Amino acid sequence: MTLPNLLATAGLLLWVAYEVLLRRRTDAVAADWHGGADDRGSTRLLLGSYVVSVIVTVTFTHVTTGRLSAGWCWAGVAVIAVGLTVRAWGMNTLGRFYTRTLRATEDQRLVQEGPYRLIRHPGYCGSLLVWSGYTLGLGNWIPLLLVTAVLLAAYTWRINAEEKLLLASFGERYAQYQRRTKRLVPYVY
Repeated sequence: MTLPNLLATAGLLLWVAYEVLLRRRTDAVAADWHGGADDRGSTRLLLGSYVVSVIVTVTFTHVTTGRLSAGWCWAGVAVIAVGLTVRAWGMNTLGRFYTRTLRATEDQRLVQEGPYRLIRHPGYCGSLLVWSGYTLGLGNWIPLLLVTAVLLAAYTWRINAEEKLLLASFGERYAQYQRRTKRLVPYVY
């Protein structure tokens, strides 16, 4: 295993550590993996997508078809670093309002600072960057395409469910926020 491969794996393990640490530092509701009706099964879908992503990645570990040069692997490590930073920034900005499943609390406010000034879902953006960077860092474009497609589909489902919940919770304030921000990529999407 090359150095970029090791760093890519370490980056993904750090992403997992974010979730493990979150479970320890938040209340039981925030750390819960069981979503209610508003979740629309998106938490289970994401968990399943992560399992599929690991299986795809492991399957292509020793396949020579689709191999990329070391430069691409290093680019993957850089993408992971950006993803971890964006995810941590989003989680830190949300603070106690960050939960694993979709829910709104009675005292919740509409967070619009930090990365939320530009995009509505920096945590999801960061996670997509980490997983895409991970597969790129391992040096094969085939799992890069497959994992990115699987996770993008799962996160799109999640975002749609979350935005319905937030529109129901915040009404016109959230609709205005939607009009001036993008979902995942500043100024683009």
